[in-house]
Amino acid sequence: MELIPTLFPTAEEFSNPIEYLSEPKIQRIGHIYGMVKIKPPEGFNPPFSINKESFKFNVRIQHLAELNITNRGRMFFMKQLNNYHRAQRGKKSQMLTKPYVVCANDQRLYFYDLFLNILRYLNSNPGSDVKKEHILKRKRGRPSSNNSADERNASVAPLAPLEDLLSDTNLWRSISRNLKIPAQELQSVFEQYISKYYNYLALQAKIRGAADFTKLLYTEEYPKSLLSDEESEGSSSEEEGNDEEGCVICDLPNKPTKMILCDSCDKPFHLACLTPPLTSVPKGEWICNNCIVGNGYYGFREESRFYTLSEFKDQCDARQRELTIDPVTGKRLSVEEMETKFWNYVDNLENSITVKYGADINGVEPGEISGFPSVSYVPDNLSESQRREFAAYADHPMNLLNLPNAKGSLLPMFDRRISGMTVPWIYVGSTFSTFCWHLEDQYTLSANYQHEGAPKIWYSIPEYSSDDFNNLMKSLAPDLFDKQPDLLHQLVTLISPYDKRFKEAKIKCFKAVQNPNEYIITFPKCYHAGFNSGYNFNEAVNFTLDSWVPYGIEAIGDYQVTGKQCVFDMFELMLNVVIEFLKGNSFFQKKEGLLRTSYSELLDLLNSKTKLIKQLPDISVNDTFLKEIVRNSDSKRIINKIPSPSAESDTNSLSDNETNHIDSEDFDVFCTKCHTICFLAFIIHYKTPATRKRRKLHSLNATQINALKREHGLEVLCLKDYLNLVNETYNKDEDDDKYNDDNENNDPFKNDVLNYIRDPQEIRDILKAVGRKIERAKI
Repeated sequence: MELIPTLFPTAEEFSNPIEYLSEPKIQRIGHIYGMVKIKPPEGFNPPFSINKESFKFNVRIQHLAELNITNRGRMFFMKQLNNYHRAQRGKKSQMLTKPYVVCANDQRLYFYDLFLNILRYLNSNPGSDVKKEHILKRKRGRPSSNNSADERNASVAPLAPLEDLLSDTNLWRSISRNLKIPAQELQSVFEQYISKYYNYLALQAKIRGAADFTKLLYTEEYPKSLLSDEESEGSSSEEEGNDEEGCVICDLPNKPTKMILCDSCDKPFHLACLTPPLTSVPKGEWICNNCIVGNGYYGFREESRFYTLSEFKDQCDARQRELTIDPVTGKRLSVEEMETKFWNYVDNLENSITVKYGADINGVEPGEISGFPSVSYVPDNLSESQRREFAAYADHPMNLLNLPNAKGSLLPMFDRRISGMTVPWIYVGSTFSTFCWHLEDQYTLSANYQHEGAPKIWYSIPEYSSDDFNNLMKSLAPDLFDKQPDLLHQLVTLISPYDKRFKEAKIKCFKAVQNPNEYIITFPKCYHAGFNSGYNFNEAVNFTLDSWVPYGIEAIGDYQVTGKQCVFDMFELMLNVVIEFLKGNSFFQKKEGLLRTSYSELLDLLNSKTKLIKQLPDISVNDTFLKEIVRNSDSKRIINKIPSPSAESDTNSLSDNETNHIDSEDFDVFCTKCHTICFLAFIIHYKTPATRKRRKLHSLNATQINALKREHGLEVLCLKDYLNLVNETYNKDEDDDKYNDDNENNDPFKNDVLNYIRDPQEIRDILKAVGRKIERAKI
C-alpha cells in the first residue's frame, strides 16, 4: 500500500501552519491522499510535559473481532435468535453457541449471511413472485392515502409472508449462487434455525403497521449492546420493576400498571406500554423487542480503575513479547508483519484478542490536558535557559494547545472552547489498540502529534472515495445501518483495507507510519483508522482552513440524515465572520471566497427559515428567548458600519476570559427529531392533552431547553420537523372539520410555542450591510 507524503516545512512555514497548509500545492496533496505527515524543522523537539505524577486515566476494553463489521453482524444475529428462543417460554432447545453451521462440503454457513441474502433478494427483485404477492396483499388491505409513509415504502418492504418465501424457488436458486451452497441445504438451514424468528418479525411488523422490522424498536437514551460482556444480574421478569426507574417507552416511573424487566438487557417496561400490551407478567423469561429484533448498538466498556503512565506502560511491556516478537527468530515483527497479525485478529471471530486503549482522555487540571509545554504547568526543576525554551514551545502555533486558535483558523470565531475539538484529547495506546474508521467532527481538519512510544499505523481514504466506502460498509451490514444510521460516526467499526471486498469496491487507501516527534494531518472528509504497535502517547486536536467551509456546510445536511448531533453551529460561525467583516477586522477584508460563501449561505438560510415560519399554524410566539446575535450586543453600531475597537485585531480577538470558557453547558438548542442545531427558532410541541399546559420558558437556558426532551409530553422541534408533524397530523385525519374554529379545543397544536433564538430582521439588516460593503469593496 502506498505511503502518504511526508512534508518538511521550513521553520518559517512551520510557524504559520494555517497559511502553509492552505498553499495550493499542499491542498492538492491533501486532496489526493487525505492525510499528510509533517516532520518539524530540525531543532523542534518539545519536551514531554505531562505531569506524570498526577496524570491518570481509565481505558477502553476492545474486543478486536467484534469491531469487524461482518463479525459483529453475525454475532448480533446469533444473540437475536437466542433471545427469540428464550422468549418462547423456556424453549431453549435451539440456543446457539456458534453463529454458523457447517454444511456438507465443510463450508461454514453463517445464519446472518443467509438472512441478509434473503432480504437483499426481496429488495432487489421487485418482479419476484413473493415480492409481487406481498405488495398486492399490502395494498389490498390498506386504506388509500396519498401521503402515507407506509404506502411509499411498500415496494421495499423486506418482510414477505413466510409461506411465500419458502415457496419461491427463484429466491433459493439466487442465494445458492451467491453463497455457493445447494439451495436445498440453504432452505433446510433456514427452516430449522431462522424461519420462526423471521415469522415473528413479519407478524410484529403487521401488528404495528410497520414497513420493516426497524420500526419495531424502542428509542433508548442509554442503549445496551447485545454483545455486552457485563453479565446481567437483573431480577426475574416475574418481579415488579424498580418504581424509581422510568419505563423505556414512556419514560415515566409511576403509572397504574406493573413494570416488567427484560431478562436480556434488564430494563423496565410498563405492561400497558408494550405492543400489544400485556395484562399480566408472563411466566418464564421475557425479552424486549430491542433484544429480539436487535438495536444494533455497540460500545466499548471502560475499566473502572485508573492507570498512571508507568503502570500502563508496565502492563503493555508485559504483553509486548507475546504480540510483537517472532517466536522463531526472536526478532521484533516488521510493520508489515504487524499489520498482517492485527488484521487477522480483527477478521478471525474465533482466534482474536482483547486489548486496552486510553482514548479520548480530556484532562482538566494543569499538566494533564496536553503533553506540550503550557503556561499553566511549568515543572519546578527547570534551569533559566530551559524555562525560556519551555516558554517558546508553549507559545508555538504547532503546539496543539495553540493550533485551533492559530492565525487564520476560524474556530476562534466561537466564544468558547470545545473539548476534543479546540482543546486536545490524549490517546495512550497499547499493542494492537485501535481507532476505527471515522470522519472528523463536521469534516474539520485534525492534527495528531506523537510524544513518545512505538509507531502508530494509519490508513486514509480520501474524500473522493468516501462515498464508495460508505456504500461498501452499508452493503455489508444494511440492517445495522438501518438501526444505527450514524454507525460510522461512532468509531466502533472496522474493515481491513486489504479485504478483497474493499479492493473490489475500488476504494483508494493510503498508509502512514507515525513515530515520535511527527504530526499526522487529516484533511476534510477523509476517513481514517489505524492501530498502535505498542505503548505510545499521542494527542489530537481540530482546526480549520478557509477551504474547509464548504465541507462544514455539507456536514450539516449529512448529519441530519444520520441523526448525528453537530458539535458547533456552522451558521453561527459564518454569522460571526460577516460581523467581524462589518466591524472592520482587517483579517477578513481580503477573504473574498470566505465572505461570499458565508453571506450567500446565511441569506439562503434566512430566506428558507422565514418561508417555513410563514407556513406555521396559528401558535403563540415567544420572541424573547435567547434573542441575541452571538458576540454582538451592539448590533445597531455594527449595522451602521461603525468599526468597533477591535477593528485591527486578528481572529484571536476574544479575551482570555471568553476563550477559556469550557463547553460545560449547551450553547445551542437541538431538535428532538433530527438533532440539528436550531439556528433561528425552535418550537415547543406539547404532545398530549395532559401536558398542554404551557410552560414558562423565557427563563430557561439552552441546556434546560434540551433537557425537555426527557419529559415524555414535550418535544423541541426545528421548523422543518414541526411542519412535517403538522402536515402528517392533518393529512391522517379524514374529518375535515376536526380542527375548525368550532372545535379548536381538539387542535393538538394550539398550545405550542414558537421561540426565536435570533431576530430575523436583525440578521437581515446585517446581511444587507454586508452585501453593500462587499460590493463597495469589490471583493
